[in-house]
Amino acid sequence: MAGWFEHNMSAIREYPFDFDRYLEERLREINDLDERRFTKELLLNGLGRVIGCMEEKYKKLEQRIFEEMEIRANQYETVMTIVRREHYDPSNETLYPVLEADLKPDRLAKALSDDGRRFVETIFLEADDAVQQAFAAAGRFPGSGTPGAGGRMFCVQPAARYREAVERLYQVFQDNHIPWQTVHMGYLDKFYDIYAEASGWGGPGTAGEGPQPEAVSVDYGEYAPYIRRSVIPLWNIEQLPFDSTQFMVPCTDGIYYEHEFPLQGRGETDGYLVLSNEDILEIRHEKKKIVLKTKKEIFEGWRILHMIQKPAARSLDYDAPFLSNHRQDSFIRRYAEYNGSRLMTKTDLFRRIMELDTGDFIEAAGYEITDCAGEALLAPDMNWFARDELFPMEGRKTLALKFKEKKPGHYLNGSMARFVLSQLQMEIGEYRCAGMLEGGMQ
Repeated sequence: MAGWFEHNMSAIREYPFDFDRYLEERLREINDLDERRFTKELLLNGLGRVIGCMEEKYKKLEQRIFEEMEIRANQYETVMTIVRREHYDPSNETLYPVLEADLKPDRLAKALSDDGRRFVETIFLEADDAVQQAFAAAGRFPGSGTPGAGGRMFCVQPAARYREAVERLYQVFQDNHIPWQTVHMGYLDKFYDIYAEASGWGGPGTAGEGPQPEAVSVDYGEYAPYIRRSVIPLWNIEQLPFDSTQFMVPCTDGIYYEHEFPLQGRGETDGYLVLSNEDILEIRHEKKKIVLKTKKEIFEGWRILHMIQKPAARSLDYDAPFLSNHRQDSFIRRYAEYNGSRLMTKTDLFRRIMELDTGDFIEAAGYEITDCAGEALLAPDMNWFARDELFPMEGRKTLALKFKEKKPGHYLNGSMARFVLSQLQMEIGEYRCAGMLEGGMQ
C-alpha cells in the first residue's frame, strides 16, 4: 500500500507528516524517564493506533477514488527496438520484424532494384540528428565491388519502406475507428538504403542479380564510425491470418453477412486491428469481439494485426533501448482525462511531457512562445501523414520547448524530443510545436 501511495498520490498530498517521528521528538522533551516511558506507552497504544487506523482508511479511500477514475487500458501501444539480423529470435513472442522482407535480403534486393540501380543493403546510422542530416545531404559515396574492376559511386537514400509501414498502420487505425497515437520513429528514421549503379551488373531483367553486400566496399569517410550493417527494426506487432467461421449472423436485409472475430481467450490487454480490404464494408469493435460486415458468406486469408501489450522480452543480444509510446499512469492524468479537462498551464504541459516514455534521455526545462519558428528548432515530424487542414500551421504562434539532455550526446536525444513534439502537436491545436536541446549533466 505504501508503494502505491507514494507513486500515485504523493503529488497531491497536502503535507508529509510522520506521526511516530513527531511523537518521539516530543517525548525527548520529558526529562523524567518514568514519565516519558508511561507517556510513550499511553500515546503509542492509544492515540497511535487511532491515527494509524485513520491513515489506513484514508489511503484506502484515496485508492478507491483512484480506481473509480480508472481510464481505459491502452491496448494499442507500440514498442520498437533494433537487432542484428542474425540475432533475431523467432521464438520471442513479443517482438517481430517491422517488415518480414528484412529477413530475406535476396528477395529484398530483387524488390528494390531496377534497371537503373542495384540495391546493395540497408544500413543503420547510429548518429545524432546533426550527423544524420549531413550524411543524408552527402548522398553519394565512392566504393568498389564485383563484377567489374575499378571504383564506382554508391548512393544513399532513406529507407522509405519503414515510413510507408507506419503510414499503413495509421490507415489501419482509421479503418478500425481507433484513436491514433504517435509511433516512435527514433530508429526507423535512421535506416538508409545503399544503391549501386546498374552498369556492370547485367541488363534489364536481372534486377535481383546485383552486388552482394559482402563483396561491396563503400568508403563512408567520416561517417564510417556510425555505420551499422545487417541491422533490422522490430516492433510488438504481428500479422495473423484468419478465415470465416461457421457462425455467422445475417443482417436483417438478407444481403450482408456479419462475421465475428472472437477475442475471448486471447490476451485481454492486447489490441487487434483488422486489415481492411475491398470485401469488408464495416469494422466494429465490440466487447470481446470484432464484427466484420461483408457481402461474402465465406472468406479465407484475411489478416489481422496483433499488438502485444505485455512487457517486451529481451532475447540474447537484444541490447538496444526499447522506444515506446507508452504513457505513465498517475492520479493527475486519470483525474484530467476523467473530467476531460486540458488546462493550458506550464504544470499541465510538463505533466504531459513527463508521462511520455522519454525520461531516461531528456526532460522538459522550459518553454517560450514566439511569433515565428527558427530554422534550427526541432520539428514534430513523426505524424507527417496526419495534417490539421482546418487550422493551418502558418497562422499559429510557435510553442518552443526546451529539453535538457540527461545523456548528453546520445544519438537518440533528438529523436526523443521530436517524438514528444509530435505527440504534443496532436493534442495542442493552438500552437505550432517546436523544440531545442540543451546539454545536461549525466
